Amino acid sequence: MSAETDQLLDRQLTPMDPGIATLPYVSGSFVASLASSYLMQRLGSYALTLGFGLQALGFFLLMLAVESMLPDGGLIGLVAAGMGFGIIMPSVIKAVGGGVDLRRAALASGAVISALQIGSALGIAIIGGVFYGALGAAQSSTAYAHAFTLALGCAVAVLILGGALSTLVAKESRPTV
Repeated sequence: MSAETDQLLDRQLTPMDPGIATLPYVSGSFVASLASSYLMQRLGSYALTLGFGLQALGFFLLMLAVESMLPDGGLIGLVAAGMGFGIIMPSVIKAVGGGVDLRRAALASGAVISALQIGSALGIAIIGGVFYGALGAAQSSTAYAHAFTLALGCAVAVLILGGALSTLVAKESRPTV
């Protein structure tokens, strides 16, 4: 790990610092969510696959940045991951809700939102468990960086699986000619 990363992890942060640090992710998500309608019109359900791919790529670049293999990859990684998230959320709702009869749209919407909340809670619990399991009793910045990279690697693996599964949704929803 680089000396710059050590200094960043060892300094005292104000509550504003983490918020500012996540602005690239939030900005990418905001911009991509605005463009998601256009992407869904052009790519159909493959927009979901694109979102998974962008988020996986972004988190992978962030992993490389944390491990000092790609020092400038953090910013690009956060923006790409945010863009992926901004594409995934509307695409999931469209992919699930698009094939539902209008009379059952509210039910489908509620089911999607509930599934997203349950999935988020499980994901946080599992990946948090990986993080704290890898961290153990260690308190050094190197240990935190390693645990973070390992947990992020799990997230990348899940995103790749989600991207692969999303191609099945895209193939099923392809219009017949």
